[in-house]
Amino acid sequence: MIKDFQPRLYQQTILGTAANKNTLVVLPTGLGKTAVGFLMAAQRLHQYPKSKILMLAPTKPLCEQHVETFKKHLDVEGDKIVLFTGSVKPDKRAILWKDATIIVSTPQGLENDTINRRVKLEDVSLLIFDEAHKATGEYAYVWLAERYDKVSRFSRILALTASPGSDMEKIKEVCTNLKIE
Repeated sequence: MIKDFQPRLYQQTILGTAANKNTLVVLPTGLGKTAVGFLMAAQRLHQYPKSKILMLAPTKPLCEQHVETFKKHLDVEGDKIVLFTGSVKPDKRAILWKDATIIVSTPQGLENDTINRRVKLEDVSLLIFDEAHKATGEYAYVWLAERYDKVSRFSRILALTASPGSDMEKIKEVCTNLKIE
């Protein structure tokens, strides 16, 4: 399912952990956190072929970048990898959700879609939080992780960040909020 990519040993090692436990991946920018995401997506789709993969990122440009990366390195039909941002109307997102395999979304819109039952987190076998250090306070990541943990039939969370926080309390808060084991 992976194309045009050869994982490094440390990415394979991280994948081995993330396949079995909700995991926070902390790597400097440019060392392949997104690659761990699409490797994990391939693993979960192999294990749960009818499931969906959901990747959240805080900005539209970052979401667009992830869509391109997933299309480049995953052997999934291009129209099955979709982008949800505020510029896509809620009714259109509901239609796209039904046929999509991989959804890359900003968190606020997805939170509203979940509350209004336009999307079903029950069908998601992997929820990826990019820029995971944002999972504090009232940020949408916190609510979405809680909801996903309650409703998913085959829950797995992968959190990615280059900067988890400057003190242990902040890192623990992020891990608690994202159900990281």
